[in-house]
Amino acid sequence: MLQPDSKPVPLVLAIAGAPRLRREISAALGPEFNVLELEPAALASPARLLDAAAAIACLDADDDESTIAALRPLLSLPVRTSLVLSLGSLPDALVESTLAQLEPVQVVSRPCSGVLLRWAVARALHSPTPGRGARSQQRRAPALLGVSGAIRQVLDQVKQVAASPIPVLILGETGTGKELVARAIHEQSPRAGGPFVAVNCGALPDSLLESELFGHRRGAFTGADRDKTGLFEVADGGTIFLDEIGDTSPALQMKLLRVIETRELRPLGDTQLRTIDVRLVSATHCDLEAAIEEGSFRQDLFYRLNAVTIYVPPLRRRRVDIPFLAQHFAEELGAEQARNIALDEKFLDALSQREFPGNVRELRNAVERAITLAAPDEPISARHLAPETRGPSPDPLPQWSTLRERVERVEAQAIREALESCGGNRRRMAEALGLSRPGLRYKMRRLGLDSPDEK
Repeated sequence: MLQPDSKPVPLVLAIAGAPRLRREISAALGPEFNVLELEPAALASPARLLDAAAAIACLDADDDESTIAALRPLLSLPVRTSLVLSLGSLPDALVESTLAQLEPVQVVSRPCSGVLLRWAVARALHSPTPGRGARSQQRRAPALLGVSGAIRQVLDQVKQVAASPIPVLILGETGTGKELVARAIHEQSPRAGGPFVAVNCGALPDSLLESELFGHRRGAFTGADRDKTGLFEVADGGTIFLDEIGDTSPALQMKLLRVIETRELRPLGDTQLRTIDVRLVSATHCDLEAAIEEGSFRQDLFYRLNAVTIYVPPLRRRRVDIPFLAQHFAEELGAEQARNIALDEKFLDALSQREFPGNVRELRNAVERAITLAAPDEPISARHLAPETRGPSPDPLPQWSTLRERVERVEAQAIREALESCGGNRRRMAEALGLSRPGLRYKMRRLGLDSPDEK
């Protein structure tokens, strides 16, 4: 798997006259941001400030025009384009003066929850110019929005591999946005002007899938009453995305391998070879290495597909992105329905506690359902969530259990944690747990963990 250089945690300047306000910001932003606490007077010599920083300027009841004057050096710094203004109990005249002089990207009023403050900072960091939202830079790939280290790593990997023509294999659970990663690779590549063709290999039987991919000539089989151009030809000069590549049969895998190696294909019923120029990106939620061991996936094809591997993390591993994505989906749906949609703090908190086994797709459905159930002018609250979306209640442990039951419970938990940390890679899981791969497979089957979803 490609391992890009680690990126620094985003820097946020917490600027306030009162130390308690600066401490509140540090506590709210937590480990996702590197918070540097500053007094307004420190802006007079900003040599140590970084261009990529965001800034939170806090004004409270004790502040006046002199405090605003102390904040004016922000206007000459790059952080002006990511300024979040946090306002306490201030007279309206002072608020108007502050907004006019500092022109913040985001404004929040105190008391403000940590969830909303993190969301405001995240939007500010993604804004290319003052007043623009996060979607402007990544509108075509909304599920890739986020501020978590996990999603930033995916975006960094996309940038690294986009310019190269080598194949890319994308791994991740259902609903994590694997196709959006593939589209992002295409859109940032030299082939962006060419076609992007997505094929769900798990949605068609082999006979139809072969015809879809390679095409056929009239009379090639019963029902072939006309010529059909294959999707590999349609994608010529661009990118073809083979989703759920792990669901293909060994026979079709052999044909795919030949096309990838020779860059030539022959439609069914044709005698002429056709040369193609296509960038291949594939994806699966399956453990292909385990499939190779079981004989259901060709090892030589696997080596061709995974020149570079990108793992898309599940939403439960980047919970800090949940409020950010929820607000993004609310904005999209509000624009479609020509209405202003407000998500209250308890709603965002409830979403952040959810496991979301369906990942970003499930999150969007939860937000859309809540908006549908709310009255047009009513803020979206936790009561608008479906019962299953409010977070499952953990099953209580039995008061009495046998030693074997207790051991199995511990083993199952250790394997689940290894599944998550190793991205479903069975070889790395076995090494981490000190087991052989057959031993790991046996334990997973015995504990009922060896299902497609768990892979």
